[in-house]
Amino acid sequence: MTTERVNSQARGASPANERRRHPVANAVRNVGIVLDTAARVLFLGRDGVRL
Repeated sequence: MTTERVNSQARGASPANERRRHPVANAVRNVGIVLDTAARVLFLGRDGVRL
């Protein structure tokens, strides 16, 4: 009987290393998050938004 682990996460694979995006894709994603947040603040008000 062996005690070898099969799960890839058990080998030390961290979530940061599993997926690397292109720097432009990261920038586009971040701009989208900022625009989404701004739109929510404009349309829904500042309730619960800390500035």
